[in-house]
Amino acid sequence: MGNFEISVVRAEIGSILIYTINDVCEQIQLTDEFLPEQGDNTFTKQIKEYLSGYRKILDFPAKYSSGPVFEKIWSYLKENVGYGKIITYGDLAKACKTSPKVVGYAMASNPLPLYIPCHRVVGKNSIGGFTTKDGKSMITWKKYLLELEGSL
Repeated sequence: MGNFEISVVRAEIGSILIYTINDVCEQIQLTDEFLPEQGDNTFTKQIKEYLSGYRKILDFPAKYSSGPVFEKIWSYLKENVGYGKIITYGDLAKACKTSPKVVGYAMASNPLPLYIPCHRVVGKNSIGGFTTKDGKSMITWKKYLLELEGSL
């Protein structure tokens, strides 16, 4: 993955990998592997505070880019669906003037889970999906994060 510096935070159900370049987070990866913790920086500090329930908003330096539609969806989600709240794919689509299917694609393409809280987007009648960019289901992470925030 290029010249990334990788930090690792362990959670109850696996590890969170934080990829940074020049002190800017460019990717977060959730895994079910229990990797050794690595890195003592603003990224690991904020994520540990979030996991302990102390921090409600991750506001470390981050960079992401995509098309304008995905960026609009991600920005709306980050700015309007706070800790402990949920929104349906349909309601998020309505707010962003797009379709629920496009919202689903945007969530699946999210390079910064937790920072852009895609776990807070749920189906009308179910928790919905939660997959990594490579298509691996991470539904246990979604349930874990929603329970952590008291939404489930």
